[in-house]
Amino acid sequence: MFERKEFPILEFDPNRSAYIEPSNGIQPIDIPEYCIISFFREVIENKKLRGELKLVVELHSETIDIPVYETSYMGKRVALTLGFLGAAGSAGILEELIALGCKKFIVCGGAGVLQKDIAVGHLIVPTSAVRDEGVSYHYIEPSREIECNEHVVSVIEEKLQNLGIKYLKGKTWTTDAFYRETKDKVSLRVSEGCLTVEMETAAFFAVAKFRNVQLGQILYGGDDLSGEQWDNRSWNSRTDVRENLVDLSMRICLEL
Repeated sequence: MFERKEFPILEFDPNRSAYIEPSNGIQPIDIPEYCIISFFREVIENKKLRGELKLVVELHSETIDIPVYETSYMGKRVALTLGFLGAAGSAGILEELIALGCKKFIVCGGAGVLQKDIAVGHLIVPTSAVRDEGVSYHYIEPSREIECNEHVVSVIEEKLQNLGIKYLKGKTWTTDAFYRETKDKVSLRVSEGCLTVEMETAAFFAVAKFRNVQLGQILYGGDDLSGEQWDNRSWNSRTDVRENLVDLSMRICLEL
């Protein structure tokens, strides 16, 4: 029996078997091994309207069903689905996609920037995440940060460089509480080297490591938390950036 800690979040259990295993209730299906998890609902809806997507399966929960589609990119089959806001939902979706048969993932979404000189739409490749959420502690032993798969980062970088696309790479801050991103916490994360803040990366990295699948993430600069006041910067209206990032993610995923 593992040792009781002062705080429950630190009570990591290395036992790989749990009461509810995704593979117990989800059988593998004919689904692409390459999968894009995107947080851009309108991009997926537009692709659906253009007839580019075929429904493969739906991921069910008590409050929402998330469709998983198949599309073709550069002659290969790719799965495309919408991400679930927050670490817990994202971890659950990733678990189920792995159980269905997906093996290689690129996640694309937006993130708040912690440095004002990061322009809206500028791409950021997270290499590690500060674990200020809860899910990762149930998959990986407690630590301040979790690293992205080095091979996946190198593939992303090589493709971006070959395409002449400018990007930044570095640390991100994953938090469960976007209404508690205070000035002092932001300052602390900046001092740690964080470029961005979001709600899912640490969980994605932890589940991928635990399940031994390849996963990387590409973010684009969104709202700005680097100043005295929050600046929305109309980050979620950049449709062209979001559309291009989904296509770019598919292109990179096929290289994994």
